[in-house]
Amino acid sequence: MKRLQKNLYFLILFGLFLNIYNIHSQTNNEVSTYNWFDKNLGIESLDFKNGPAHLNFDKTANNQNRYYIDDFKNGSIMYNGQHYFDLYLKYDIYADELVLRPYAESNTTKINIIKDYVSSFKIGNQKFTNLKELSSPNLKKGYYEEVILANNTILYIKYYKERNNVVGENAFYIGYLLKYDYILFKDNDFHLINDKKEIIKLYPEDKRKINDFYFKNRNLKKEDPSLFIKNLMRYINNLNL
Repeated sequence: MKRLQKNLYFLILFGLFLNIYNIHSQTNNEVSTYNWFDKNLGIESLDFKNGPAHLNFDKTANNQNRYYIDDFKNGSIMYNGQHYFDLYLKYDIYADELVLRPYAESNTTKINIIKDYVSSFKIGNQKFTNLKELSSPNLKKGYYEEVILANNTILYIKYYKERNNVVGENAFYIGYLLKYDYILFKDNDFHLINDKKEIIKLYPEDKRKINDFYFKNRNLKKEDPSLFIKNLMRYINNLNL
């Protein structure tokens, strides 16, 4: 009963605080406000903490892992219509799960945040969007990095890993191979653009320049495919301003 009264007290204070400052956008003041609210109400009260435990028993080879980045990084999420900031997150791209470390660094508790309620999240400066309603069977549903190119043109990058067995000395290990899918939202539709031909089909007037870009940046395409596609689509978009 005391906990309920405490929560109600903080909810009332929070509502008054929002009315005073008239917050309408994600500004620094908004971030500070939500952080204050989360800190005082307690992380045990937050909706996103109700996910299942994140378990990983992989015995991997050559420091490979199932994550986008193996360390927890500061980030934020939009969960069930509510922003939460200053969280420690990492992205399991093999299982397509967002993982939360809810307590101090010394605590080993990890939680898979329930994906159905996640609209988007940020890790560092990268924003990922949950594309849950892709109609084509050729398009994978789930989390995509979002790169806005123009008002009605967005590049989505799907990071995923394929798992395989690696034979070592007297033991079997798990290996992971990083893969990518690229989707372009253009003309109110989603287009798979994993192949150069698919890009040229969308921008036929820029065919020669697209071919030139591929030739000049072939090393980048091998070394960092996601950066290559980001640079290519920004280049094409600038041509069509």
